[in-house]
Amino acid sequence: MRCEETHELITALVDNELSHEERSSIEGHLKDCPRCRFVYGQEQTLKREVRMAGARVNAPADLKEKILSDWRIFPGRAESPKKWFELLWPGGSILRPALVLALLMILALPTFYLMRSTEQPISLAAVETHDRIVKGDISFVRGGSQEEIKERLVLSVDGRFAPMGYDLSGMNLLPVGGMVQEVQGRKIQLVVYDGKGHSLTCYTFFGTEKDAPNHAAAFFDPEKKITFYSFSRGEINAVFHREGKLICILVSKMPMGDLLVLARSKARST
Repeated sequence: MRCEETHELITALVDNELSHEERSSIEGHLKDCPRCRFVYGQEQTLKREVRMAGARVNAPADLKEKILSDWRIFPGRAESPKKWFELLWPGGSILRPALVLALLMILALPTFYLMRSTEQPISLAAVETHDRIVKGDISFVRGGSQEEIKERLVLSVDGRFAPMGYDLSGMNLLPVGGMVQEVQGRKIQLVVYDGKGHSLTCYTFFGTEKDAPNHAAAFFDPEKKITFYSFSRGEINAVFHREGKLICILVSKMPMGDLLVLARSKARST
């Protein structure tokens, strides 16, 4: 089986919709192809995120009532209970277009408002994402050595850039997995580190120092000729700096002083 054929069947594999022969064929390919295996892991993560997001989103009662009571969408709403039941569950197997449209509106509108409410600079979104990772609200592809995680992330952005890939074992922090997110049209690589007492997420993406929050405290390191920007939200601290065309943000609940020292020690001179 070729990679192109595998990609077409991965969604069906995650949804458990393949025949026994198709499943055996694609699983055999996944064992030998790390790229397709990564795509499969990303698809599983996406499905979990969609299910979790759907479980959290509910349309306000007044919005549901407004949609359901609109005679332009449901012209038979004022008719007898029998006709109302027939509208919701017609004799045929295909729902009426107006009903489908209304149901989509009920599901999509609160999601749209939720997405609008979370629009914010990438650097601040990183803090929020780390908090959700720690709480288990966001899943990522786990497992593998640091090099394997790096290889998967590079493949996921078509080789355009690689994560900073810091060795944090001196802080008793080891990489446990990673993922790629797209925020405001930009791909962001995340490497998640975990250890005793602390967890840390390292973000890498193309950007400039304009991506640092306006309220961040700036510190210039004359030895490395790098400006570090530190900022916090609640108990979560973050240190932002630029290396060439890439931005790195380290996010953790560890004390800001320790996080700044860690960022300065690992940053590469420009």
